[in-house]
Amino acid sequence: MRKYQQLALVLISISCVAILLVYKSENNRLKYVLEVVNIFGRNDAASLIRVDNSSRYRPAPYDLNSPLPVWQRVGDDVYVYSAFWQKNDLEIGGTVVSLAVGLEQSIVNFKCQVQHGGKDLVTGKFFFVRLDNPTGSVVAPNGEVFVIYKFLCKVKRDFGQPTEVIFTDATHSIRRFIPLRVIESKSVSQKMTITACVDLNNYLELEEEFRKPSAVLQYFLHHQIIGVDDFIVYNSNSLDSTTTAMLYNHGIKVNLLPYNFPFDLASKQQNRLIIELDCLMRNYNAAKYTFVGGINEYLYPNSRLRSNNQFLKYAGKVSSDVNQFSVAVRTVCIDSRKKIFSDNLLYDVEARNDRTFFVYRPQNYNRTGSQEFAKTLTVDGKIMFVHRYLEKCVSKSDLYDWTTILDAEFLQYVIDVGKELNKLIFR
Repeated sequence: MRKYQQLALVLISISCVAILLVYKSENNRLKYVLEVVNIFGRNDAASLIRVDNSSRYRPAPYDLNSPLPVWQRVGDDVYVYSAFWQKNDLEIGGTVVSLAVGLEQSIVNFKCQVQHGGKDLVTGKFFFVRLDNPTGSVVAPNGEVFVIYKFLCKVKRDFGQPTEVIFTDATHSIRRFIPLRVIESKSVSQKMTITACVDLNNYLELEEEFRKPSAVLQYFLHHQIIGVDDFIVYNSNSLDSTTTAMLYNHGIKVNLLPYNFPFDLASKQQNRLIIELDCLMRNYNAAKYTFVGGINEYLYPNSRLRSNNQFLKYAGKVSSDVNQFSVAVRTVCIDSRKKIFSDNLLYDVEARNDRTFFVYRPQNYNRTGSQEFAKTLTVDGKIMFVHRYLEKCVSKSDLYDWTTILDAEFLQYVIDVGKELNKLIFR
């Protein structure tokens, strides 16, 4: 009996030590959070949540930047940016979807294989879909005209999770290995609500007002406040280490992707199409909704993007065939004397919006694989709109106050978001 008592005492002692270590770890973490909040000069619940978020790591499937995409040459003037593995639901095998570009005169003739962990190889059937740009081709001074493709490699066997797709140029028999992002099936409850893909490909061409660190911070904080769960930034060179550290300190995790486009000239619309395709594939089965925008484009829902939000309720009820929602855009003139962009009240009714702003359902969009078959609904401006900010508006006479067309409740939400931004940026 005495031996059992001694054993019980040992077990109790071990349990007490373990509990003490857990308590000490959590206590140190709480002290760290409070110290950072004290440095920020904030003690409200919103700041605590943001700082706490910065110390959390998402599960591996939500590492939206893995593996990093990069334009790689796979043939004569043919390049692949990223590749995604989609497993068949009802049978063995699956399809690799790769985003590619090539000169118009280039020969697209490849063999493809799917590799599993450097061991098993499965030969696939290669074919491609040409994605015509709706704005037409752009001809560079040297005569270059390029085409956007989806390369498809279908296989009827698999040996678990694949790691690379191998393209072999049929002309030169050169093999190129492209790392695969595996798209895993998830239940609705496991998916993030909404993500943002930020197009910074032409970052240096932006007006200086939008390249200031405070403006960059404002963009991400604004969208975090309205409910965006995660961010994918295209053109990692646009954000330096100081800026990314600043974002991290505010609890904002960004996935930074390079975008080293291989040809001399491409229109903003052409690059935006490629970025949209990658964004939608990257968010497939990871988020319920996503959007692609420039750093001067701000989304304004009439409440935080969570379950009781009007847009999310509306989008959840419409037909599952609808894969994108068109959101009204206003061009708003900015005054450098205003602290935050939402304080600017005048918009140009004559401004030409050359690009439609969409909120996408990535899981439904990829059923068709092409914008040609995309089904669109227009969102009522009373529940969501976008402001595209410009440093100088073309018109000086047709300027109107956008707050006069908003109902009181929606306007109050915009004001509340602005107040929160002011506290976080100009504390």
